[in-house]
Amino acid sequence: MIGNVGAVFLFEWKRSLTLPRMAWWLVLAGFPVFIVGLIRFGVDSAHPNAETDRAPRELWIGFLFALIPMLISMLGTMLWVTPAISAELERRSWVYLTVRPNGGVAVLLGKYMAAVTWVIPPALIGLLAGIILCRVSNGWQIWWALATMVCLSTPAYAAIYLFLGTVMPRRGMVLAVGYSLLFELVIGFVPALINKLTVHHHLQALLLLWCEMDIPPEFMQGAVALMGNTPEWEHLAFLLMYPPVLLTAAVAVLRASEFSSSAESDV
Repeated sequence: MIGNVGAVFLFEWKRSLTLPRMAWWLVLAGFPVFIVGLIRFGVDSAHPNAETDRAPRELWIGFLFALIPMLISMLGTMLWVTPAISAELERRSWVYLTVRPNGGVAVLLGKYMAAVTWVIPPALIGLLAGIILCRVSNGWQIWWALATMVCLSTPAYAAIYLFLGTVMPRRGMVLAVGYSLLFELVIGFVPALINKLTVHHHLQALLLLWCEMDIPPEFMQGAVALMGNTPEWEHLAFLLMYPPVLLTAAVAVLRASEFSSSAESDV
């Protein structure tokens, strides 16, 4: 079983070393740098003679948080793991994979591991370049905090999108986009118990705990109302719980599902 997972992992990595996928890898690394660079150019152009940065430190941290632990992790894993099954159905290879012992499970777990290890490096590189462009104080501390969030959010998002792609292979991408928009970007900002089920909620809480931002009291009260007084260990536990729970659920759904030849032709 472990050998099969490793074989799928290595195969997916070798297949990713093509020009289109490497170009996409560079886009993931360069996108936050491009956005932050544009903002930096605008700030410097508006205040060319300013001795200090007129953009507040909290603004730069907010941009980096939104672009990298949130957007890059979500987008990279969504595009990689959501079509994990549907891509094999399209290539007519699913039947040949599943006749091997634990072949379907090995495909899921191998592609999951490949996605996580493929998305994290460009996110960390883009984060480092963004920190340099922002010129924020305690830059290494901010990089370490956001890099830790990347390493927590990427496996969590990959597990979520893999589960959604397993539940509904033919409409997995639609389901993944709907989840991202409704849950992560809307419900994540709702001050209710349901927002604790989103990755966004826990990342926001860790951002406030780790980055030591100078937030006005009136805004801090709203942040506390949204985040609650949950301790740090609980947010970490939730983020670390997503991969094993959702991967187990995805494997259970896979074992209970059957993809016939007619289903393959419909994909």
